[in-house]
Amino acid sequence: MLLTLVIWQRRQAPGAVPLAVLVSAVALWSLAYMFSFTGTTLAAQLFWINLALVGIVLVPGSWLVFALIYSGHGAWLSVRRLLLLTIMPLATLAAAWTNQQHHLFRSGVYLVNTGSFVVLETTFGPLFWIHTAYSYLLLLLGSLLLAHSLFRMSHSYRGQASGILIGLVTTWAGNALYLSGLSPFPYLDLTPFALGISGIALTWDLLRFGLFELVPIAYGTVFQSMDDAVIVLDGRDKVVEINPAALALIGRESREVIGHPAERIFADQAEIIARYRQVSDVSEELVFGTAPDERSFELRISPIFDRNAQLNGRVIVLRDSTERRRTAMALQRQNEELAAFASENARLYSAVQQELAERKQTEVSLSLAKEAAEVANRAKSRFLGNMSHELRTPLSAILGYAELLKISARKQGSQDLVNDIERIQVAGQHLLRLISDVLDITRIEAEKLDLHPEYVDIATLVRDVEDTIMPLVQKNGNTLQVDCAPDSGMMYADSTRVRQVLLNVLDNAAKFTERGQIWLRAGIGSAVAQQGADMSKSDQSIVALFQISDTGIGMSPEQQRDLFKEFVQVDDSPTRKYGGSGLGLVISYRLCHLMGGTIAVTSTLGQGSTFTIELPVRMAVPPHTDHPSPRM
Repeated sequence: MLLTLVIWQRRQAPGAVPLAVLVSAVALWSLAYMFSFTGTTLAAQLFWINLALVGIVLVPGSWLVFALIYSGHGAWLSVRRLLLLTIMPLATLAAAWTNQQHHLFRSGVYLVNTGSFVVLETTFGPLFWIHTAYSYLLLLLGSLLLAHSLFRMSHSYRGQASGILIGLVTTWAGNALYLSGLSPFPYLDLTPFALGISGIALTWDLLRFGLFELVPIAYGTVFQSMDDAVIVLDGRDKVVEINPAALALIGRESREVIGHPAERIFADQAEIIARYRQVSDVSEELVFGTAPDERSFELRISPIFDRNAQLNGRVIVLRDSTERRRTAMALQRQNEELAAFASENARLYSAVQQELAERKQTEVSLSLAKEAAEVANRAKSRFLGNMSHELRTPLSAILGYAELLKISARKQGSQDLVNDIERIQVAGQHLLRLISDVLDITRIEAEKLDLHPEYVDIATLVRDVEDTIMPLVQKNGNTLQVDCAPDSGMMYADSTRVRQVLLNVLDNAAKFTERGQIWLRAGIGSAVAQQGADMSKSDQSIVALFQISDTGIGMSPEQQRDLFKEFVQVDDSPTRKYGGSGLGLVISYRLCHLMGGTIAVTSTLGQGSTFTIELPVRMAVPPHTDHPSPRM
């Protein structure tokens, strides 16, 4: 009972209440079972055994509830399911106390004199075995959950594993000895004594390791593999968890950090420790050292609250922003240089304009206009490339933290919050794809997009594309029919860029088709037209042919003429129904020509469109690459 009081003092902690019920049930079971040995009559023995049964029926359910909460599955425990767990215990107690009327729980009872004491020998009925099977099922489920949580546990919580493991092994070993008849005390049930040892082991965890101070239920691969340094402090500013990135940053091992005060671990940063000692929520940038060895970090401190909204600890996240800071400074210098260049260019342009007015030389004006356009185009490409890189880094972090928030919200049972976070993820993925398209366009325009040809099985490539695009096809109620023979053959090409072209065209078909049909045909065929590729004569008439057709809205001749221009939409009205940036087909068009192939479209307004993609079966290796010559 002392153990119950100790646990009850921590009843606000996850898992404490069912563990208190479990320990109390074991205590009642053990005490009533021991008192049964003092009875010398059958009625007295039955009274104590029936009283012990009250503790017995509480053990399986409380064991399972504790295991569910400790292993991180507490959201499963709704009020309805908890009430269902009480049906079998109540029915068992009713059957035991009314056994004289039906004999379904005990078909026979009698006293056996062992020499030292009198014990009750029982022949059990069918209701007993039903309750026994039910109890073993709950105990087994709880044991499996606890065992699984031990294997997933952080090294810093392995001390807790000793008590839990002793509890698991002792309980099952005691019951196995009793049921198998191998017990040195044939008439003595060792199960309550084994459960008592389990309770003592869990108490050891509770008092020495703080079993309920921070249950390791959210510990997993995401935390361990994060590039950001993460440190978790408890309410007394002691380090209770730290990930490998943080250990690498401070140059220590986990055993030197876990359980120690933060001010001792970071003694060389006493000023920073003092500044943030009482801060529970902040987002700032810290700069250490001086140029050129200066390093900067984004500091994020977030509070951890318990169920009573009391501050229970803090999470400290440090992200190395040194490269981002250097990139920002370099970008600022580039902007200053660009502004100076623009100013100088404006001065030169003014001088030339004056000269043009004096000499009326139209040819000079055209030459300057062309030069200014090329400068502006290069500046645009450099600006878009820099901005794409700068946007992708924080956007990737946003998506990563959104995934962590979704995991936390799902474990807390906040489905509305999960839905909102998923909307954030969808919007972020859409923005990330748009940024990637802009980056591809700038690389192509700057002639910095390298191709990496390899031998590709056409049928395997088509199956991969089919699996990827299927969710988008089904989103608008469409069906996709693929016509590609398993022995379609091989091609020597950049598989990543070929897949990108096919996915862009299929995405376009799925977007502009609703409850319709989409076809993808692929194979080796004869070329309709060949452009740009420097191939041998034997390869010029043989191409990898991909044809994508749909029953969508189709296009007019005017729309087809502008289809492969940047940022042009088929539906360009102020209230457009279809989304998109207008870059997907432009990128596909330029990639096809870059790989020595072609892409063409035929369409009828209101009836659908057909895109035909022809790529050489052996792509020519660019002169600046070091790929070996392909052998077909």
